[in-house]
Amino acid sequence: MTVSDRTHYEVIDAEPQASKADLKAAYAAALEAAQVAENADESAAVRRAWQVLSDPIQRQRYDEAIGVNHRGALEPADVVDGEIVDDEDADADDVEVVDGEIVADEDPRAMRQRLFHHIPDFLEQPTLGRRVTASMIDVVTTLAVFLVSITVTYQITGASKGLPGVLTFMGWAEFWIVVLFLIPTYRTGQTLGKRMTYVMTVDRETGNLPSISQIIRRYMIPMVAIPALFQMGAFLALFFGLSYAMGRDQLSLADRLAKTVVVVARYKPTRTGSDA
Repeated sequence: MTVSDRTHYEVIDAEPQASKADLKAAYAAALEAAQVAENADESAAVRRAWQVLSDPIQRQRYDEAIGVNHRGALEPADVVDGEIVDDEDADADDVEVVDGEIVADEDPRAMRQRLFHHIPDFLEQPTLGRRVTASMIDVVTTLAVFLVSITVTYQITGASKGLPGVLTFMGWAEFWIVVLFLIPTYRTGQTLGKRMTYVMTVDRETGNLPSISQIIRRYMIPMVAIPALFQMGAFLALFFGLSYAMGRDQLSLADRLAKTVVVVARYKPTRTGSDA
């Protein structure tokens, strides 16, 4: 049986009536097996299956679409790559399949937004709470090291006012943005907060590590705003980075500008092209 002939349950080798914990264990085992075999197509299929089955609403819609009854048995249905192709019992007006995901009665504006900011199914986005926690860790860490650095510098040099004070403020602000954000994101896709919460920043289309140009675009506004506008710049930088909380797709303004996305770190991303 080929990848395109299987349901999402068959892809991760789980029963339709399996619990969320059993599905998660099956997903982890299937993904590990695919990665050991270096089978990129199978890895993508496994992540795509988990993206649907890990969400209760998507799973319910998917179960209804493929004909899973209350006992967890599968009723006859033609499935191609996890999509319903021909099911006489399905209502075409109520069920629609987009990129392997069963959707129903979706708001047209939300549909356009999701397709415009397309996020492949194999990329699993974290919960909002996890991402907020990662952001708070990064904000607190950055603020702490910045305040310690600038305070010590002012005490040693006495340059707390005028042009020397401004240059000191700008220098430390740029330094810590580079050290705590740009370099870690380039190396592993993870800042300290993301590492502690097991999420990472990757290219939105491929799932690979972001390129240098993407990282620069992602942090360009904070690097310019903070030194130029001081306290107001810090506020704008914070808003720029936390704007993901205002959208259904969890893409911040930084993600939209850099074409990146924050996902759960269930795999080790690679670097491609000239950035390798």
